[in-house]
Amino acid sequence: MKHRLFACIVPHGGAERLASAANAAGAGGGTVATARGTAPSAVLQFLGLGASPRDLYFTIVEESAEARVRAVVAGAAACEKGSCGIAFGAPVSRFARFGFDLPDAPSDNIQTAMTNATELVAFVVNKGFADDAMAAARRAGAGGGTVLRARGTAKPDDETFFGVPLVPEKELLLVLVPRETADPVVDAVLALPCFRERGSGIAFTLPVDGFEALGGARGTGDGA
Repeated sequence: MKHRLFACIVPHGGAERLASAANAAGAGGGTVATARGTAPSAVLQFLGLGASPRDLYFTIVEESAEARVRAVVAGAAACEKGSCGIAFGAPVSRFARFGFDLPDAPSDNIQTAMTNATELVAFVVNKGFADDAMAAARRAGAGGGTVLRARGTAKPDDETFFGVPLVPEKELLLVLVPRETADPVVDAVLALPCFRERGSGIAFTLPVDGFEALGGARGTGDGA
């Protein structure tokens, strides 16, 4: 079964409506991270003016459901005045639910025909557990990572899809690794005792094009 990442960047406070629409279309639970938009000009950016708060909403959907989810979300966004942001999708190399897909029972969501040299590995975990995930990822060959504050949008009845009960505070851990290291990194985190409980998080990987390190060694793939 193939999966896709469906994501939206919208003005702050707008993610809840889109998440509700996506859930109604069968997307299941999602995650919202707080961000900010850049100022409309370099001068305003230098002065610290003009930046606006944003919400990054994303969910993982079955490939066959993405068009339906996208259409419903677009309809919900059309009810807003003015621009409501952007939406985009991306192929998911692997999707795993903590407590369901264990390393000794490989997921059938793994797509082997990936040619990209680098993968973005993302973990959505309950607040306070991103460091545990990062430590396990390092032991499996990952370098550095980036942690974002986030919140879940899942409802109790979404458990049949994600197995993730409603826990408001989340952490999103992003790690860039060589493609051959992505599966060992996910498996290492899945194997941690703290993530054996159902509903403790999800993991997914995305192919990355044109990765390079800025201001140092180029193309090392050693972290995000």
